[in-house]
Amino acid sequence: MTFPATGGECASILETIDWACHPLGDPVGWPAPLRTAVQIVLSSGFPMMVHWGPELFTFYNDAYAPSLGHKHPGHLGQPAREWWSEMWDQLTPVFDQVLAGETVFVKNARYTPDRDGAPKEAFFTHSHSPLWDVDGRVAGIFLVVTETTSEVVAQRDRDAAHEQQQLLNEELAHRIKNTMSVVQAIAHQTLSKIEDQEAVTSFGKRLATLASAHDVLTRDQWSTAKLEEVAQATLTSFGEDKFDLAGPPVTIGPRATLSLSLMLHELATNATKYGALTKPEGRVSLNWSVNFDGDREALTLSWVERGGPPAKEPTHKGFGSRLIRMGLSGSGGVTLSYGEAGLVVQATAPLYQVQEA
Repeated sequence: MTFPATGGECASILETIDWACHPLGDPVGWPAPLRTAVQIVLSSGFPMMVHWGPELFTFYNDAYAPSLGHKHPGHLGQPAREWWSEMWDQLTPVFDQVLAGETVFVKNARYTPDRDGAPKEAFFTHSHSPLWDVDGRVAGIFLVVTETTSEVVAQRDRDAAHEQQQLLNEELAHRIKNTMSVVQAIAHQTLSKIEDQEAVTSFGKRLATLASAHDVLTRDQWSTAKLEEVAQATLTSFGEDKFDLAGPPVTIGPRATLSLSLMLHELATNATKYGALTKPEGRVSLNWSVNFDGDREALTLSWVERGGPPAKEPTHKGFGSRLIRMGLSGSGGVTLSYGEAGLVVQATAPLYQVQEA
């Protein structure tokens, strides 16, 4: 059988080399491990390479050739150092480990090959394995490699864009907070002479609740928020030890985040004024679940007050009542039960509606 038996363009190039003048000599006399390794490389459709001997004479296949740029095909069969001189210091540690008998696998390793006249950054995932001669000594290196430059650069660009977006979100959140503070100050100055200062205070607290909801949304670039985090951010100022929160992980959209924050704020405010939180032993349970309502999923949230005075339906329904009845998505779906044990509120909305932007 001729050698090499198969191998495409690279095999054809090897056939043109005057091996009689080459340090490795006629391929007929090559050690069996070298002949086998070279034939495997030339026959493979995956980028592969072999380095052999003290000079690390190099053989590669057609799949590897495109990554070499102007170095192909002139360096085929030549010592590795001659054609990787610009990054020899980067390769030497890997070669030394392999020649010592170790296998080296590196993911997205950074190198600076000269492939078109100037060294440029490139990334490769590769595995270097020892090649043994017939006497059991390491005589070469078997290399399997794939270039990952485009993937690494794309991921780096995405990371940079994400970091930039985070900075913009933080700046936006900062400006929103400042704007709300200005609105609150204007409202305080404008409404300072109004007798019903309780309404002014409620207005300020509602603004603060919106600011907390904005903080939660900013963490996920205004795309989604975790229901539990929204509830915690809204209820913290009323005393965390007064609330029992339970439910599966649920993400909600920006509109539902604002609606839920305002609804919970009004419920907690009313509980502090008239309900369970007027008593030291009073508590509030906030539970949510996702179940099927017909052929679609629905989110159900329950607010249950216990340990306080009997709940009485208000004779006057103001803006706070409207905020509560807006529900999870701003479109209703809320029932309120006033009983001896305390107020019970249940809000339900289609899950897709709660999660949409």
